Amino acid sequence: MRIAATFAAVAALIAPAAAGAQNASLPDIEDEVMCTICGTTLQLSSSPQAERERVFINDLIAQGLTKDEIKDELVKEYGPEVLAVPGDDGFDLVGGWVLPVVAVLVGAGLVVLAARRWRRDQRRDDAAAPAPAGPDPASEESKRLREDLERYG
Repeated sequence: MRIAATFAAVAALIAPAAAGAQNASLPDIEDEVMCTICGTTLQLSSSPQAERERVFINDLIAQGLTKDEIKDELVKEYGPEVLAVPGDDGFDLVGGWVLPVVAVLVGAGLVVLAARRWRRDQRRDDAAAPAPAGPDPASEESKRLREDLERYG
């Protein structure tokens, strides 16, 4: 009985995802595809090229293609730069996913090194600086201070 309930729950979760993959719509695709002229997503672009891409996408939707198939057709028609998100193979994997992570890690490492060096230099400067001396015991102010302390203290 538990196995049947588990199977039904899994099927209920998978069914909407599978149905969504088969019924692509323009709003689903617009935020993942770029206008090849202005470089913004189709969702934001109002250029004539963006309108042509929308018409092309609507034609593909009318043919019954899935979201992934439509993206493949767009790449065939306009090239890989039409996709807003880089792919997960070849140079797209390195340039689009790995390189930014490496750049952030290197930048964070440089910030840490710079902060440590700055703190070390500050400590060295503090240690090298002589302690501030008190007032000169022979000065006029020192004499007045001693007299006031004797009188009130």
